[in-house]
Amino acid sequence: MDETNNSRFLDRITAFIEEKIAPPLLRLSQTRYLEALQRTFVTLMPYMILGATATLILNLSGLFGPDGGLNLPGVVKVLNVIIEPCRPWLTQVVFVTMNLLAVITSTLNGYFLGDYYHRKDKNVTPVVSAVLALVSFLCFIDFTKLSDNFDWPAYILGSPSLFGGILISILAVEIYRFLIGKNITIKMPESVPPMIASAFTSMIPVSVVVVVCSIIGQGFAHFDFLALLNKWSAYLVVGGSGPIAQFAGFFIDRILWFVGLHGSNIVSSVMQPVWTTMITDNINAFAAHKAIPYMFTEPWINFYVRCSLFPVALLCCMSKVKRFKVLGKLSLPGTIFNIAEPVMYGLPIVLNPLMFVPWVLGFSVLFILNAILGVLGITPAMVSMVVWTMPAPLASFIGSGFKPQALIITLINMVLIFFMFLPFFRVMEKQELAAEKKNEAEKKDD
Repeated sequence: MDETNNSRFLDRITAFIEEKIAPPLLRLSQTRYLEALQRTFVTLMPYMILGATATLILNLSGLFGPDGGLNLPGVVKVLNVIIEPCRPWLTQVVFVTMNLLAVITSTLNGYFLGDYYHRKDKNVTPVVSAVLALVSFLCFIDFTKLSDNFDWPAYILGSPSLFGGILISILAVEIYRFLIGKNITIKMPESVPPMIASAFTSMIPVSVVVVVCSIIGQGFAHFDFLALLNKWSAYLVVGGSGPIAQFAGFFIDRILWFVGLHGSNIVSSVMQPVWTTMITDNINAFAAHKAIPYMFTEPWINFYVRCSLFPVALLCCMSKVKRFKVLGKLSLPGTIFNIAEPVMYGLPIVLNPLMFVPWVLGFSVLFILNAILGVLGITPAMVSMVVWTMPAPLASFIGSGFKPQALIITLINMVLIFFMFLPFFRVMEKQELAAEKKNEAEKKDD
């Protein structure tokens, strides 16, 4: 009777999430601005990983020095011999990726937002939107303060201006598409080639946007609009970087996954700008040998808390249930590289009342545990971007700046996940075995 009541209670919770919570969150993630940002950060990811890796290599020898804690001068000399000849081009890689983050983001966001409007109005061109977003962002840069060797500081064009670049690109594209929609354009005869006609069509809207941005950006003495945006966005990042905000996002992620929605994509559509700023600031602090400012970055969540469903696939491999055993063998290689869908939908974890406790509550406890370890200074912060398909223990080791304790903590967390799921898996296994025996008995009777 208790089991039936529990099942009904979980069914009511699932129905409430599906009907009340999930739809507005799904609609939010599908808004044009968040959709454009999602596509922007997906496109940006290879460049961020490349820049973070170059930063890590450039500072590799410091990990083995007295300040890095290992104090192995022999290793430092060997690494310096290898790294120093590569330093000029590695530094260039960092400059054109991490130090130009706001420039690249504003351009991409302009393109993808323009692409959204292009599907509604063919006169709105994605390429024009991208270039306009870039130029509009640059309108807020005081070029008179740049040094003779064109050395743009990272704080102007890098992560501190990320939110400013996003907002400016949205503003630029919105004005551009509004003027196009109102036909405030130069009309060309039909005999004019489409490429030339398109250039003239965008002439007035582009001119208006660039002039407006130039006036706002540099038209008022002693007023730096971009610096003001950066100051406001810094408050947003600090507010969103704390354990409570990050835990709330993670909890929603688990809930949405449980009802069959891709929680990671929905949550990241809102959190990605904050996460990107946090990890970029960590990378820059690591390169400058300063204290790492943020703990709860996206790689921290991915490789300490979410880790992998490898332990669950391992449970399936060890199972006496034929279906589970086959699923385990098929999904085990994928889970090593953080591909969880076969287990999520094959076991299933999705909409499975027995899996609600370990998936939602168990992972929430794991988050809190790792947060406590992080606050105590036991769990290392992440200082590099790592591709999400890298096995979690190796990813945390590299992402933390080659800290062995990061690898150990991830392995411990994977063991905890195993035991977190074990009792609930055993109940599910018992039910499946009973069903198998019943089916076999029915076949014999037939």
